[in-house]
This record gives sequence, C-alpha cells and structure tokens, in this order.
Amino acid sequence: MNIRIHRIEKKVDARGELVVFKDYSADPFGQIYFVSFNGSGISRGNHYHKKWKEWFGVVTGRIRVDLEDVFTGAKDSFVLCSSTTDYWVIEICPYIKHTFTSLSDDAILLNYASGKWDKEDDYK
Repeated sequence: MNIRIHRIEKKVDARGELVVFKDYSADPFGQIYFVSFNGSGISRGNHYHKKWKEWFGVVTGRIRVDLEDVFTGAKDSFVLCSSTTDYWVIEICPYIKHTFTSLSDDAILLNYASGKWDKEDDYK
C-alpha cells in the first residue's frame, strides 16, 4: 500500500493548541493550521503580516473577528460561526491586523496561509 504517515507539529499554550496540519513550504501552497480556544472569551492573533494572505473558517463554535487596517486605521468586527449547512471563509490580506475571540467553549478555527510562518513576518 502506498501511504506515508507524518508526525505533525503541535504548539500548546494556556489559550489552546495550534497544529500545523501540513507544511507546504517546499511548494507555492503555504501552510494549513487549525486553532483551538480553551473556553469562551479567549483571544488569538492580534497581529498582521506584511508578506502573506490568510483564509480563516470556523470548524465549530462561534468566533468574533476584529480587523484593523494598519495604514488607515479603519476597523471592522463581525461573528463567524459553524453551520450545519454553510461554511464561511474570510480572506485577510497583508497589513490587516486580525484578532479572533471565542464566543463559545468549543470554538475551532481553520487557517490556510499563502506562505510559511516566519517570526519576522508577524507584527503586533
């Protein structure tokens, strides 16, 4: 049988887990993450990137998304939630500060990034 099993990277802190589902850095694909929240009211993100786009979707639960354009200061906020019928994905371009706050105990966020994570591209 032609299969491969890979150990995947998992980072854990008091807020929950971030799992690098697949590292596509050798390809132009980027990376896929899923992010869990350890309860309601937990915030993740609160940063922006200079180089890459990200797409986010809620796997389960409800999550408030807070956005800010770092050049103009324009802000927006809305709620994403899982659904039995529809899934929504938000595309976030470079220089848009993004913060995700769980509004339910079971929130999980799926994230695709157009590039490989680099600490130098993470700006608060």
